[in-house]
Amino acid sequence: MKYLPIAIESLFDINFLSDIKLSPDGKNAAFVVTNGSVKDNNYKSNIWIYEFSQNAMKRLTTMDSEKNITWLNNEAIMFSTVRNDTDKETIKNGIPLSVYYAININGGEAMKLFDAPLSISVIRPLYGNKYLALASYDHSIGDTSLMTLEEREKAFKNAKEERSAFTVFDEIPFWANGQGVINKKRTRLYLIDTEANAQTAISPEFMNVSAFKYDKVANRAIYHGTEYTDMMELKSEVHIFDVETNTDKRIKLDSDYMISTTEIIDNQIVFFGILSCERDSCKNSKWHKVSLDGGKPQEFTNLDISLGSVVGSDCRFGGGQSLKVVGNDIYYISSRGYSSYIFKLDMDGVEIRVSEEVSGDIDCFDIAGSRIVFIGTRNKGLQEIYLLENGKETAVSGFNKCWLENHNVSYPEHFTFKNRDGIELDGFVIKPANYDEAKKYPAILDIHGGPKVLYGDVLMHEMQLWANEGYFVFFTNPRGSCGKGSEFASINAEKYGVLDYNDIMDFTDKVLELYENIDRKRLGVTGGSYGGLMTNWIVGRTDRFKVAATQRSISNFVSKCLTTDIGYYHNLSQMGTTPWQDVDTFWQKSPLKDADKVKTPLLFIHSDQDYRCYMADAFQFFTALKMFGVETRMCLFHGENHDLSRSGKPKNRMKRLEEITNWMNKFLKP
Repeated sequence: MKYLPIAIESLFDINFLSDIKLSPDGKNAAFVVTNGSVKDNNYKSNIWIYEFSQNAMKRLTTMDSEKNITWLNNEAIMFSTVRNDTDKETIKNGIPLSVYYAININGGEAMKLFDAPLSISVIRPLYGNKYLALASYDHSIGDTSLMTLEEREKAFKNAKEERSAFTVFDEIPFWANGQGVINKKRTRLYLIDTEANAQTAISPEFMNVSAFKYDKVANRAIYHGTEYTDMMELKSEVHIFDVETNTDKRIKLDSDYMISTTEIIDNQIVFFGILSCERDSCKNSKWHKVSLDGGKPQEFTNLDISLGSVVGSDCRFGGGQSLKVVGNDIYYISSRGYSSYIFKLDMDGVEIRVSEEVSGDIDCFDIAGSRIVFIGTRNKGLQEIYLLENGKETAVSGFNKCWLENHNVSYPEHFTFKNRDGIELDGFVIKPANYDEAKKYPAILDIHGGPKVLYGDVLMHEMQLWANEGYFVFFTNPRGSCGKGSEFASINAEKYGVLDYNDIMDFTDKVLELYENIDRKRLGVTGGSYGGLMTNWIVGRTDRFKVAATQRSISNFVSKCLTTDIGYYHNLSQMGTTPWQDVDTFWQKSPLKDADKVKTPLLFIHSDQDYRCYMADAFQFFTALKMFGVETRMCLFHGENHDLSRSGKPKNRMKRLEEITNWMNKFLKP
């Protein structure tokens, strides 16, 4: 069989699956299928249904804009979309409006259920015509839910005209990656009554709500977030809202905590968090219990874990549920080693793995009764839907089967090795497509972001592209990565750029030892975010790489920590000090310091709306290299953010890969 070569555009022949939800009776699963359209330069999403009794998939919607699934009952689904021309024009003009439709899974047209003058991100039906929702609130404009459409249009028109001329900042963070300017903007919790056409804000005016959970039995919601006006500190508040009495109560804890999830289980509060005074960028949070009246939380397990999957991939789009409480047990996704799995934790602190111990990634899941379904990438494949029964995973979809069968895939080879300190690390190598043992090949080292994320043996389109271009591709999880506890992840302060750099160099040496067909004189290196930082760091320390491409990178920690959305707490934590206490530490850990030593040709990939690693860092390093006569080039993407490689516009994602591949080819191909 002749396989199709994996090209840049092959990425958008992949089906991206997300947001799987089971019907209350567990008989059907709804999920979203998204496809990238190069022609229209956007993403098109539709809702699909899997019928367990028939073992059949069917497409439920066809308008290419349906997402955010919520089951109303066993036969009807609510979802967000915009179909009315008037509604489209309202949203186009920047006026908050969320529109929801309902459709019966057994047939019929979708009918408009309601709309609300809010920009809603999460919604949960309660009973009757009532809903709880998270929606954005702009203090510079006021409560638009109380305005008429005409008043809203006038308010947002005036705001738009003002912001085209100037922007006022009076707090930090003043912008956020993927959101733009967030100064005096908050995500608030609302109670929506569609019959009365009323939207009532529940959470405090200046609180930024992270998440909420609804307790149907007690008719109450628990939510958490951070309240601030001048500077957002890493201190979470926990509130309980009684829907019946319409009362909101703050739960007073004995100390300040940074919390990532809250639940009510067995009439007590359970949360995953860490003391604010102990939090740094490396430490994992802990599970705690506390009374509904507050007080001193108690850790009830010694688990040193992170929640959710952090396995890197450019072959997914969209999210989904990664934690769910069933009875008194918590089910969640967690990354261990170089894969992610579903685990169950009881209130005695006993954790068991529920999913199979196979390599790969689980993106989201749901449970109804005894049925568990998830979307994942297992055994080096692409995303599919799996049924989990008695610890056994069974793929029930084949959305990406043909892609895998027809394309020239070179699967990652995993091995372990000992670094210079005797610590065992995971390494991966992808051989060139159509590999010939008689030939010598160039190779590309790819460094992941984070650093507290990880690479696994799941397929990465960019790596497959380079393998099809005739490259070895190799990658590892150095110290600082996730999946092996807080101590392994700890590379703050003096360890930064030392332990991780040594691991990456040890790994490179090991790969060259094991794979003799790699041409040592034709090595390239690339990475994004933290991987971009390390690419910058590497070229200032060694000339062993003939070419490099740095993406959404960091070059100067002094400027980075004071310009980005998370810099003033995340990067200060990484450095272990402040620029006023010890500016030398910041400068010593900045690749810009060694710009005069760089000889390696360097390509910069950056986006002008990247507020996580601001473009100023790329400009500084680019300018310095030009001054020192290093061959360099920058491709700056307009209107894109830190997530260009994962969710940028299709044409921009293609251009990014074209730039990197051409740059590598220029210096590594004979």
